[in-house]
Amino acid sequence: MLSEKWRYNEMVHSGVDFSDSNEVQVYDSYMQKLRDISPEVKKMKDVLQLGTNDIVLDIGAGTGEMAIGLAAHCKHVLAFDISAVMIECAKQKAIKRQCNNITFAQAGFLTFMQPLHSIDRIISQFALHHLPDFWKFVGLQQIHSALKPGGIFCLQDAVLPVKNDYESYFSEVVRQVEGGGGSKVARDTEKTFRDEYLTLDWILEGLLEKAGFRIVSREYGAPFVGTYLCTK
Repeated sequence: MLSEKWRYNEMVHSGVDFSDSNEVQVYDSYMQKLRDISPEVKKMKDVLQLGTNDIVLDIGAGTGEMAIGLAAHCKHVLAFDISAVMIECAKQKAIKRQCNNITFAQAGFLTFMQPLHSIDRIISQFALHHLPDFWKFVGLQQIHSALKPGGIFCLQDAVLPVKNDYESYFSEVVRQVEGGGGSKVARDTEKTFRDEYLTLDWILEGLLEKAGFRIVSREYGAPFVGTYLCTK
């Protein structure tokens, strides 16, 4: 266990402050309109090769859509997020949808507590970039320790490609996001670039491998999204 005196405080929100209930409501409303969660859940279930006896850990679970969707296909889901407001929102959704095999907790990559080799499948979507690179690595090590041998880890996160001109790249990404989601989402994207800890795609691949994972596949999509399927 790392000394609390020098541990990074992952509970302090970088970028958008999701300890604010208004921000969480806006986020969830936008995601409900933007996402078609059913095919996302099916794809994730297939990617994870999910079985009915598997235990799944979702780190950065947000308002719970993926965790609730996967819970119908496995034994139990652990849904963790650093935002207590996010977790409460997810918990209320689960109650309304009569989903009883999820454990919710306020925790992140550095603070979640699970026994060694106890989790069959782990997922994380758009959460790791809230940590500086060194702490990303520490978090990935902890995920690796919790995962069973032969277990699967699927990471989807915001990463940057190598570019000669980032000013024009960022401007074009913000323009595209604004066209699809409006000015609020565009401003949040600017905060992501400015205040959060996006890393380069090749660095994140190295962090995964150094943490002990074998990268089975990698996929880069627009804008600035990397998806990594890994095994232990």
